[in-house]
Amino acid sequence: MKAFVLIVALVMGIVAAPRAADAGDARRIVDIVNTEFGGVCQAELEGFFSKTLKLDWTARTNKLHVMIVLKNIADAKARLYGDGVRYLKIPNDAGGYNVFDWKTGEKSSVRERAPYYFRD
Repeated sequence: MKAFVLIVALVMGIVAAPRAADAGDARRIVDIVNTEFGGVCQAELEGFFSKTLKLDWTARTNKLHVMIVLKNIADAKARLYGDGVRYLKIPNDAGGYNVFDWKTGEKSSVRERAPYYFRD
């Protein structure tokens, strides 16, 4: 009975059905991050087949900004992953980048220099 009620609600548009990621969702999310948080971070997509979402902080970024941006990225993770974004690349304390693989859960560091990073 519950399934029937849910199906009727979906058909009538009362309840929104969860949808798969559309092509271009990752690009739209990057544009939204840059619009909403452009003063504290810069987001970009790297790669072609296996995309990477790269975040760079600015000199005005504090740790609260980082938490807010990462929370919003976490909320959009399913859409990003569905659109082919497998890696998240963020600056680390050493001035390089940490790369998180969303498929395997592994973390690695790369020596590429971040333009701005936090020092404790």
